[in-house]
Amino acid sequence: MRALFALIFTISFAVSAQSKKQKPDDSIPLPTTEPTVVKPAPAPPPPAAAQKPPQKTEEALPLPASGDQPSLDLSLLKDTSLCIFPFVKETGGNVADKQYLDAIQKTFFDVAKESPLLKDAVLLGDATTRCDVRDAACFSNVGRMARCQNVLVGSSAAKGNGYVLSVRVFEVGKNRILPGAEVEQVLETDRQADVQAWAEGQACRALQVKCAGRLSVDVDRKDMSVYVDNRLAPRTGKTPEVIAVEPGVHGVRVAVGQRTSLEKKVAVRRGGFSEMVFARQTEKGGLPLWLASELHGTRPAPSVDVKEGKWTKPVGYTLAGAGLIALGIGIYQGQHSKSLISGAESNYRANGVYLPADISNLNSASTSATIGNVLLVSGAVLLATGGVLAFAF
Repeated sequence: MRALFALIFTISFAVSAQSKKQKPDDSIPLPTTEPTVVKPAPAPPPPAAAQKPPQKTEEALPLPASGDQPSLDLSLLKDTSLCIFPFVKETGGNVADKQYLDAIQKTFFDVAKESPLLKDAVLLGDATTRCDVRDAACFSNVGRMARCQNVLVGSSAAKGNGYVLSVRVFEVGKNRILPGAEVEQVLETDRQADVQAWAEGQACRALQVKCAGRLSVDVDRKDMSVYVDNRLAPRTGKTPEVIAVEPGVHGVRVAVGQRTSLEKKVAVRRGGFSEMVFARQTEKGGLPLWLASELHGTRPAPSVDVKEGKWTKPVGYTLAGAGLIALGIGIYQGQHSKSLISGAESNYRANGVYLPADISNLNSASTSATIGNVLLVSGAVLLATGGVLAFAF
């Protein structure tokens, strides 16, 4: 009996403990076609007294791009000239596509003008000879005519619900792709702003220009941790949190303890702020994220505390179940006792005396009756207690 009760209550508290642990859940406008532009020599720095102190918003170093993203290596371009060829859409296109491709070309040109690597940068216009995106000889001829040592070419091709984006640099003097200067990536998005952000990030990293944007995340709980590209971002306690990052498309999620949200992809442009990301906690422990554009001008309701299930219900159900088992065994033991006594009495009437087997059965009947009575009482107590815990509290 002691072993039985120990087992019942061990199961009860194990279930109780388990229940406590469980917790349900820009597009850039079309640029004006520019003539061939040579980057002017940098102006001498102003006197120290005239220099302005850096703005506080630039003090925080941006989180670098995720290490698993492919990137260009343009270190071989040092002290050379670079022509930026018009970007090409490989799979059809319309006026809107032309606008965003021109915007990407302009993005690379603007960054190239600031690059400490290059001697000068040239923006090639629409009248440029058309070339296949991998035709090294054709692009080298274009570079010679424009008096550039290298030509940067980018292309975009539709794939599923996104784009295959590629950028490569052709070395004019050798009619080849510059070693390490080719990158291709599938960007799963149908938003042109994401493509432009991707291009800015690639251009800034490859051309060694310090670029930063701001990622805005509206979190209304102090216990929420913010992760950008699976790296913990520093929190200031302000709402919204503004996190400096390199331009590009970043994965944002929040976590509370061991619970985490799904990742939301957010585009961050050079020198700008991202679309607001809202993070909230539901009463069941869920952590949904929304972009401001998905809310159509509204704001999500504030976070709420997680409502944990009471321990009394699972413990009550467990005790009630144990009580029913005990009652069932008790009834069986009582019936077994009666059967043994009935058999012994029948033999006594037939023989006029209790045989040794009958005496043994009578002793067993007495034991079964005692066990049955105890289990009936215990089962009734457990069933009543379980019912009170499950339904009264």
